[in-house]
Amino acid sequence: MNASSPTSRAAAPTAAAPLIHTAQAPAGSAPAAALLEPAMADAIGEPAAPVSLTLDYGAPLVAGEAVTVESWVERATRTLVFVHGRVLKGDGALAATGSAVFRKLDATTPA
Repeated sequence: MNASSPTSRAAAPTAAAPLIHTAQAPAGSAPAAALLEPAMADAIGEPAAPVSLTLDYGAPLVAGEAVTVESWVERATRTLVFVHGRVLKGDGALAATGSAVFRKLDATTPA
């Protein structure tokens, strides 16, 4: 598996139950964004476009290292969804945390 296609191990998330993905990481710190942004979008459960993404980095990733990516919806309004996530290394060390705002899309909204 690569970073662009994490597999989901959990069904519909709630604020109390994060959506959990497992993946193999590319090397470095910056690839955490490539893992977190789609995982946070998946947590929403409906079409949405990113408006803002904030990351805080921890321990750097090693290429091919197994990681766990967790994401959950903090709150939602009529048009916006506020999501949080984190990337954990195999040993449990925190590789990155993130928060994002997504705009909900409908059938008439261009992506």
